[in-house]
Amino acid sequence: MKRTVPILALLMMSALAIAQDAYHTALQNTLQNNYGLPAGAWLLNNTEAANLNSDFWYGDITAANEPATGQAFSQKVRITINSAGANQWDAGYGIRNVRELSGGSACLLVVWLRAEGGDGQASLFVENSSTYEKEIYLTLPLSSQWTQYFVPFDANQTYPPDGLTVGLHLAWMPQTVEIGGLAVLDYGTAIAVDDLPNQSNNDKYGGWEPDAPWRAEAAQRIEQIRKANLTVRVENQDGSPIPGASVEVEMLKHEFAFGSAVVSRLFAGNNSHNPTYEARLLDLDGQGHGFNWVVFENALKWPGWEQNWITTKPETANAVQWLRNHDIQVRGHNLVWPGWSNLPPDIEDNQNNPQYIKERIFNHIEEITTYPGIAGNIAEWDVLNEITTNRDLEYALQGQPGYPTGREIYAEIFNKLAEVDPNTRAYINDYVTISQGNTGGGIYDLKKQFARELIDAGVRLDGIGFQGHIGGFPTSIYDVYDILEDFYQTFGTTAKITEYDTNEAMSDELAATYLRDFLAMVFSHPSTDGFLMWGFWDGAHWYDNAPMFYQDWSLKPAGQAFIDLVFNEWWTQESGLTDAGGEFRLRGFKGTYKVTIDNGESVVTDTIELHNDLLVIRTGDELVTGASNPAKAPEFRVFPNPASDILYIERAKPGSAEIRIYDTSGRQVFHREATDAKINIPLSFGKGIFQVVVEAEGQRTAETIVVQ
Repeated sequence: MKRTVPILALLMMSALAIAQDAYHTALQNTLQNNYGLPAGAWLLNNTEAANLNSDFWYGDITAANEPATGQAFSQKVRITINSAGANQWDAGYGIRNVRELSGGSACLLVVWLRAEGGDGQASLFVENSSTYEKEIYLTLPLSSQWTQYFVPFDANQTYPPDGLTVGLHLAWMPQTVEIGGLAVLDYGTAIAVDDLPNQSNNDKYGGWEPDAPWRAEAAQRIEQIRKANLTVRVENQDGSPIPGASVEVEMLKHEFAFGSAVVSRLFAGNNSHNPTYEARLLDLDGQGHGFNWVVFENALKWPGWEQNWITTKPETANAVQWLRNHDIQVRGHNLVWPGWSNLPPDIEDNQNNPQYIKERIFNHIEEITTYPGIAGNIAEWDVLNEITTNRDLEYALQGQPGYPTGREIYAEIFNKLAEVDPNTRAYINDYVTISQGNTGGGIYDLKKQFARELIDAGVRLDGIGFQGHIGGFPTSIYDVYDILEDFYQTFGTTAKITEYDTNEAMSDELAATYLRDFLAMVFSHPSTDGFLMWGFWDGAHWYDNAPMFYQDWSLKPAGQAFIDLVFNEWWTQESGLTDAGGEFRLRGFKGTYKVTIDNGESVVTDTIELHNDLLVIRTGDELVTGASNPAKAPEFRVFPNPASDILYIERAKPGSAEIRIYDTSGRQVFHREATDAKINIPLSFGKGIFQVVVEAEGQRTAETIVVQ
């Protein structure tokens, strides 16, 4: 509840406002002496007492002002959050500005925080008091030690008195948080925000240590799941091996999706064509290596599509066609984002008419997926976006005939897409896990609940999108793994990082270090098949802070980290001579390759796809590929991989099959006859590397797994 301020306290505040107190004077002197800053103007009150008489709190909270000893400040607020909320903003603390703040002003927020007993968490924000539009939003891990934070920001707009709120969201968990020395200095336009001190203490995220054990484990998983064996055999026409033949194997493209959000108007033939943008998309490193996947940031969102936010419909289709012509896969984002502000306005206007809503949604899905240039060119759709926090559509339908929860419409949406566009993969997409560092709790559990409801309703949920908008305090690398692992163990579905970027509170160096670690963990997890940034250039990024390139197209440290991993460390290019048996062997990253073979008489070049262990045979001037899994072999997937307790095998179709598992010595450790499409196998035969073999109708398929 909000605390009221007695009239006597207001009179005291007026008297105290005449001169700033010792804390504010000392803080101003420190900033002037240590950083060479001018005095600055106080955006909040200029005394601790006045601030503590004009602040407020809300939610399931017990709070009190207390004296602080041995600190730079003399008073503190002690807040006990009695219960976790469904959202972190369900309990909070705040104070509003007492003087106007002009748009474009450089400001510095200063605050001291601690969690009683340690292991706390708070989200620090500066926001518009009416619209809640954020100037700052940082989620901070708190320890038992008092920690001072300096957080600079540029005011995006002008705020009258009481128009700006500075505060904390605290309902992450039951905890006791103490706040001291909260102040905001306004330097106007005399100082650039980059010249203000930035003390976020955000460089020690979980797993940051160079010798952290997760690194070796991730490298082992990458070696196991992201690579396959390639054997090139060179023979005469009579089948005799040719030793000493020259073989060159050059990787062209990853199997794994590495991509970015793009802006449709910047492509050739559209209203803001940018040739540099196109060229960089195709050639990130100057060596011809570019993204192999993209997603449109806004052009395919329902209101954006109908209202021509970015381009006209023909121009959007033109951009899609340009991308496909350059062999780049396209994700559709998104079909339905079920909050009123993210839907066409007529949906809200007809919120009491379920039939109108249903027909409107179905007509939209049919129109956009069959539009010329779009049809057949979208590899996968975010069918539903952020359904855990955008629930207007759900609540509007709730209780209507056929819609007891309102969420029944979601299964209908998936089924409609499957009807009109059966070859496109279907995803749900949300930010409430990895982006926010949530590993459990109300909103995290909602994402799992809603995914389970869709699966139980019989829809084809091909994948789960995990947005990766990483805050100023990076999500623990261990938490990234735990989140992916939890969803994989629960649902067995493919995962994709769909919207990666980092908060501007990270330094360029930290952004590079974190991207390197985050990407390594994601690439190492068996559930993932892609990593997409939410824009790659500052000139076309929603916060002007893309991972790859600055505004002038110079490469950022994080961009270099991406290139070093994706096109160097995780890239295969080898050459050599065939052995006495006429074979050249390598283990390469899965993807597309150019193979060149010189048998001493002629040179043959061809393109191959390395997705599983592969044999390539050159006989004369012909190149023949023979996968270890024949085309008619039974299709199945094994998950999780690596596994620890239970292994799941899911076949494309039911029917009689023999399932065997062998260890590295060839000893059979498991055998079962199966008729169901999905079975589970308790892992009781030890740890190590094993081969799972499924045989059906005289054909065999094998896959390697790791048990740990």
